[in-house]
Amino acid sequence: MGHVLKQVDRWYEEQKRFNQEQGNHYPVVQTPHMGNDPELSFLAEYFGKTATDLLRQQGYFLDHHEFYTSGMWAQEVACMGSHEPHVHANTQMCGLYLLDIPEGGSFPVFSDPRPSKVMNDFFMADSEVRVATPKIYFNNMVPGTFMFFNAWLPHQFTINQSQQPTKFIHFTLGCRERTN
Repeated sequence: MGHVLKQVDRWYEEQKRFNQEQGNHYPVVQTPHMGNDPELSFLAEYFGKTATDLLRQQGYFLDHHEFYTSGMWAQEVACMGSHEPHVHANTQMCGLYLLDIPEGGSFPVFSDPRPSKVMNDFFMADSEVRVATPKIYFNNMVPGTFMFFNAWLPHQFTINQSQQPTKFIHFTLGCRERTN
């Protein structure tokens, strides 16, 4: 993982320089697509193969589609930075590869994707994860964790309350119909 973090740090620094030149000072730095970086291509390949395997295990028939890593960018969430809940359109699976999560740092949260449930929800009786759970917090992640989830699942990163940034790579899996 040290090699990956070192390579990604180069991408972060380049993006920070660009942001400064443009007069932008955001608490979140997002690199451009890194999927073509030869030093990181093994991650894009691993994500694509594993995500496709997971879709098959979920019961999807995929023989008429070809899949590719459509997005692979790194994000650095500085103190007081965060990400609002979102999904990724025109993708099938997402992934997170956590590089650095300091104590008090930002962490991923997944929300129930059923919008009408939110309108009629009760308060939770306890903190046990069950069907009624509206959000699942992953505040115990360690560097090196790779997470996979369906692209329709709303996800976010909480406010980073550490002086050190939270760093991760975000992936998306795209597909197109086979023509042969």
